[in-house]
Amino acid sequence: MNNAVEYAKALYELKDDLFSREEFLADLKEVTKIFKNDILRFFLHPGIEKEKKKEIIIKDFSKRDIRDFLLVLVDNDRMSILSDIVYEFECMVEEEKKMLKVIVYSKEKLEDSYLSKLKEKLEKKISKKIFVINKLDENIRGGIKIVYDSKEIDLTLNTKFSNLVEKLKE
Repeated sequence: MNNAVEYAKALYELKDDLFSREEFLADLKEVTKIFKNDILRFFLHPGIEKEKKKEIIIKDFSKRDIRDFLLVLVDNDRMSILSDIVYEFECMVEEEKKMLKVIVYSKEKLEDSYLSKLKEKLEKKISKKIFVINKLDENIRGGIKIVYDSKEIDLTLNTKFSNLVEKLKE
C-alpha cells in the first residue's frame, strides 16, 4: 500500500459517517486548490524549516481537522502527495456511497465473524453491497435489530416478549 492510500485510509477511519466524510472531502478539495505552484513549492522546499511551514498553516487554516492533517503532512514530509491523498480519499468516499449502510443494534458488541455472516446473508437478501455498523443499545435484552433505508428487522427479545404478551392478552 502506498503512502497516499495509507493517509487516505487513516482520514477515512477518523470520520465516522458518510456526511462528515463528504464534508471533509469538500474541504480537502479546497485545500488542494490553494496548494498549487508557488505555494506548494514553498511547502516542499527543503531549505525552509518545518516550524515556519507549520506557523503558516496554523495561522491560515481555522478548521481544526484540516489544519491538523496539514501539520501531520508537514511533520512527515508528505506535502508532495497531498493531491494523491485527496484522490484516494475521494475514491473511498465514492465507494461508500455505492454501498447500503446497515446498522445492527445489539446489547453487546458482536463478533466480527457473526457480522461477516450477517453481511453475507443481507447482501444476498437485499442484492446490494452493504456496509455494516454495529451500534450498542443498552435497552436491548438480547437479540439484534437491523435497520437500513427505511426498513427495520427487529429480532430482539424485547419485541418477542411484547408479542407474546399481546397474544396472551387475546
